[in-house]
Amino acid sequence: MNHWRQGFLSLLRDDVSLSWADIPMLACSYISGLIDSVAFNATSVFVSMQTGNTIFLALGAANLPSGESLMWVGALVSLCAFWLGCYFFSSSRYFYPRRKITLSICFLLQAILIFIAALYSLLESNSHQQATEEQASERKAVGLGLDLVVVALLAFQSSGQIVLSRVLGFNEIPTNVVTSLYCDLLSDHNLFAPLTANVKRNRRVVAVVLLLVGGISGGWLQRRQAGIAGCLWIAGFIKLGIAFGWLGWRGQKS
Repeated sequence: MNHWRQGFLSLLRDDVSLSWADIPMLACSYISGLIDSVAFNATSVFVSMQTGNTIFLALGAANLPSGESLMWVGALVSLCAFWLGCYFFSSSRYFYPRRKITLSICFLLQAILIFIAALYSLLESNSHQQATEEQASERKAVGLGLDLVVVALLAFQSSGQIVLSRVLGFNEIPTNVVTSLYCDLLSDHNLFAPLTANVKRNRRVVAVVLLLVGGISGGWLQRRQAGIAGCLWIAGFIKLGIAFGWLGWRGQKS
């Protein structure tokens, strides 16, 4: 028994093989689309794509947009949580960042944060339904559909996936943004190469499509009974699956 346990623990200390390791990162592009569709629809800020939040913060200096004068608060919370998350997850470089156990723990933490946000959103939704019109108006004036705590949790976890995409060497899958993807994709001199001849192009195309599909599915789910919390539960379970998937991933050959 001890021999088996030692062997298992030894496997967890192996670096993951990069063969097919782009698939979990591509799944994160779908998650970004799903979660950002929720965050923007509920709070008018993003938790993954921080370019928009930077502009929202800048507009806040002029008390804009009209009627959303406190949007900059949510944008600032998202930005700060994202910055903190980038610093936190990048510290994995001190703990063998490509090891199975390291990647698994990082994604497990992200999943837990999403689950907390989902539970909080579910409770908030129930309390919002019971609120009076005056209370609902006050809530809207503060600029919160989702609470700022939820924005912070989601922004913090979203930073983890882009950091880990860099750790694994998949710079062509930033998971959170598409602006650089569009540029890199359309400026690729091998853009029209055969399907098997340009793997990076293929990854960029799939990443864009998955982010778009994530946003579309998030929008439709919010129109259904699943609502905001349902979208977050789905995103959380996908990340939980990725976390456990790393544990059984094939190890990197020496």
